[in-house]
Amino acid sequence: MLYPDIQFSIFPLAPIPLIAKLGEMLGDKHEISVFQKTRVPDTWRWQSNVKENSFDVTRTIDESGDPQRVAIVLSLTTEVAPNRIKAIHNYGIVYSIRANHRGVNCVSSEADLKEFWLSYQHVCDSIKNTDEVDMADVFPAVPVSAAFEIGHRYMPQVYPVLHIYDEDGGFFDALTIGDRK
Repeated sequence: MLYPDIQFSIFPLAPIPLIAKLGEMLGDKHEISVFQKTRVPDTWRWQSNVKENSFDVTRTIDESGDPQRVAIVLSLTTEVAPNRIKAIHNYGIVYSIRANHRGVNCVSSEADLKEFWLSYQHVCDSIKNTDEVDMADVFPAVPVSAAFEIGHRYMPQVYPVLHIYDEDGGFFDALTIGDRK
């Protein structure tokens, strides 16, 4: 470790794929506190000290799709419509994580962020160990704290390589996390 006694505080404000990449680059070897910007009130403070939200995970198999192509759809701030994912590729497996209370303030506490991470970790484990696939496309509609955790908690050699998509008149492949090249 370069600076073993340093604690970082992260206040991410950038496009979602770049925030995820920052998380990957910082890794999980240092103590890092991540904060979530809220609009009302206009602050970086967590709005709650307890879990306010939960996240449901579904796994859908499309027999006509490519079984080696997996999508992870993260519908936290808004719903990501399935037809938008189908426009990218004919995925054989689609994992969806949905916040029970969607919106820009869907992650309002560190407990919410941990709950999201546990759901996301379960999906990454399933892709690698159950589906036995080494790569997945991620379609995020998430707050900045969740985007940071996607990269920050990434485990090379354990999780699949992740292609993080962004939105600009349609989804496009923005960058990769875990590329071992």
